[in-house]
Amino acid sequence: QHNGWAQGGFVAGMVDKAAAAEAKAKGNAAFKAKQYQDAIGHFTEAIKHDPSDHVFFSNRSACYSSLEKYSEALEDANQCVKLKPDWPKGYTRKGLAEHFLGKHDDAETTYKRGLELAPGDTALADGLKQVQDAKSPSSGGPDMTALLGAIQRNPKIAEYMKDQTFMANFQMLLQAQTNPQMMPMVSQLLQQDPRMMEVFLAMQGISPEEAQTMGQKREPSPPKTKPKEEPKPEPVDERTDQQKEADGWKEKGNGHFKKKEFEPALENYNKAIEVLPDELSYYGNKGAVLIEMGRHDECVEVCQGALDRRYEMNTNNPGGASYEKVAKLLCRIASSYAKRKEFEKAKDFYEKSLVEDNNRFTRQAMRDLERAREKWEKERMLDPAEAEKHKQAGNEYFKKLDYVNAKKEYDEALRRCPTDATIYANRAAALTKLLAHPDALRDLEEALRLDPQYVKAYHRKGTCHQFMKEYHKALKAYEAGLAVDPNDESCKQGKASVLSTIQAQQSNKEVDEEQVRHAMADPEIQSILKDPQINLVLQQLREDPKAGQDAINKDTKVREAIEKLMFAGILKVG
Repeated sequence: QHNGWAQGGFVAGMVDKAAAAEAKAKGNAAFKAKQYQDAIGHFTEAIKHDPSDHVFFSNRSACYSSLEKYSEALEDANQCVKLKPDWPKGYTRKGLAEHFLGKHDDAETTYKRGLELAPGDTALADGLKQVQDAKSPSSGGPDMTALLGAIQRNPKIAEYMKDQTFMANFQMLLQAQTNPQMMPMVSQLLQQDPRMMEVFLAMQGISPEEAQTMGQKREPSPPKTKPKEEPKPEPVDERTDQQKEADGWKEKGNGHFKKKEFEPALENYNKAIEVLPDELSYYGNKGAVLIEMGRHDECVEVCQGALDRRYEMNTNNPGGASYEKVAKLLCRIASSYAKRKEFEKAKDFYEKSLVEDNNRFTRQAMRDLERAREKWEKERMLDPAEAEKHKQAGNEYFKKLDYVNAKKEYDEALRRCPTDATIYANRAAALTKLLAHPDALRDLEEALRLDPQYVKAYHRKGTCHQFMKEYHKALKAYEAGLAVDPNDESCKQGKASVLSTIQAQQSNKEVDEEQVRHAMADPEIQSILKDPQINLVLQQLREDPKAGQDAINKDTKVREAIEKLMFAGILKVG
């Protein structure tokens, strides 16, 4: 079973990445050996040590899928995607589980989302095709579900399928169903081989015996007379007078509670406890009221006092302190601690509750608790004035060429003010100096998301792409900056530098393999190279340069695509 706490989140101080990596390695080895249940145990152990790593959930999802436990596989895949929404493999895991659970529309959406992130991913593309085929089985080959069902009902069909001639004719029969011009062939095939009709009918769920009686006139069956329904006996109320009186006070308390009349509700729950002190659920009701009234210490005291008497209660009133009722009271205590921001104690009592009664509501409460904890910790860190101090400290380190400490100060500034675009841009500048260009680009994308008019961020983005030899992207970034401010000198100079570099490249016949490698990983370049129209123009440029040039001049879309290939170093002209 899944560990509810690992699924929902983690406490920063409890993370042990070394132990998590060791457990993951054991899980991978067990998976390769097809020992999937053992692998699940190891990946679960890895999640306990570091629940923030999306790969562990992905791997465990793969194990569950291998065991055909697709509901569990989907749960892990959802968590993987939640932790790392830009990781394509997570969508592969999710789509596979949804497919086998029969959620074809969901699976199709999942695969398409994954392909938006990785257009060339074979696993995602194959998964999407399988889902689409499953949604419309008549559009391609045989409906495998119907065929497998037919084999189970009539074992002789498996023997028929060993005959290659039979299978070839059977494929023709299936194709004829979707092609009206081939319909005359259907009758001929069915007459030539009686086995064909037997298989065809079996796929519709008709047995050979039923087929023999088809077409015969049946005697009408006598109308069925609906049996007279016997009146259901009234349920017997087996409660004692004491229980009835206590439940009466409880119902009155519930009525007040729903109206948010907490004082009268509390008074009625106390009366229920006075009448029947050995019923744990009344203490749970009282605890709920105390939480709403903000009297959290009193709630913990009342619930814990009742729990200390659980075994005595069960002796005096069998079932009065059942596992389920104990679990609910433990949740009340956990909720009180959560309201007071004592998250570690709250987590402890939720875990105790799961030991008594492992149910989805408590597991969800634990996930909600972790989200509330993370939000609270982030909000507690917010301090724009302190963020400005760390930003200025980072600037001083940057001037001293100490880029490592500059980045640390910018990290601290962003923890205290994660909505300041200038801090992201400054950290990107430090990361660029540290040659961490992909990380710098992520910061610049965030800066521009926060402030789309931030020209300096466009300039730094162009510089990053230029260092990575992604000249087509660099040019695009500089032009975006100039669209905001046509007079910005830094973007003008950056654009001129890129164009000069591209011009020098075109005159140099040597291929820059690093540049080409970067370009081929770009989804936009991949899309251009797959475009039939562009491929035709490229062929014309090789065979008839004048015709190719005419085609480029006539079509703006083609001209822009060819320019991108030139700027990316894929195409050299001249």
